[in-house]
Amino acid sequence: MKKGFAIILAAAIVLAAAGCGASSESAANKTAQSSAKTVSDALSQAQETTIADREAPVTEAVKPDDMEYAELDFDAEIDLTEMSSTMVYAEVSNMVNTPDKYLGKTVKIKGSFDVFTDPNTKKYYYSCMVKDATACCANGIEFSPKDKLKYPDDFPNVGMPVTVGGTFETYKEGETTYLRLKNAEFSVGKLKQ
Repeated sequence: MKKGFAIILAAAIVLAAAGCGASSESAANKTAQSSAKTVSDALSQAQETTIADREAPVTEAVKPDDMEYAELDFDAEIDLTEMSSTMVYAEVSNMVNTPDKYLGKTVKIKGSFDVFTDPNTKKYYYSCMVKDATACCANGIEFSPKDKLKYPDDFPNVGMPVTVGGTFETYKEGETTYLRLKNAEFSVGKLKQ
């Protein structure tokens, strides 16, 4: 079901993810260590696609330094917005590898917005993508908004800076377990001129 998720999200960061130099064997070992999957797991199985193949409004690729994040009034137990990019990337990796330690905790994170539409169910999946300090590798956390919102009207373009806060959970679709921030709130930043 989410196989297409990997293909769609790959358009935004497949080249950056390839630059990390992780072998497919080590990626497979990492996935085997955790039964939960994230946006990043989907990306590791992705095939290359182009921005033109996406069905979502896309903002041209920008560097993290060119993003200005909006404040979000959300009281989080784990506030990743105050950490360096290296620490954020490491903490998101911990969430992926040991999700049980984070279940039920409130999390706040900032990154770039991304979306996937499942071609079979027409369901939308939203995520906040974060890059490591060198901006060569990306990891992401899916989120489900607490309010009933309509896509694309109530959402930013893919690639825009977002700050997201929600409660960490796992959920199953079919045989696969995924991670997300449920009942999430988000605010949209802007690009620096």
